[in-house]
Amino acid sequence: MQNEIKGICCEVKNCKYHDKDNCCTAGHITVGTQMATNTSETKCETFECCDGGCK
Repeated sequence: MQNEIKGICCEVKNCKYHDKDNCCTAGHITVGTQMATNTSETKCETFECCDGGCK
């Protein structure tokens, strides 16, 4: 595993930082938005598409 962030689980399989163990391998993460009122209003700003199929 490279640069795994301990305690950060990720199921976004088309993210370039996702590994087979559902861990995040980004050096850091940024989570947005600034004024969330529930979990559906948050997102990982560090996401980068790895398969070319993202819009």
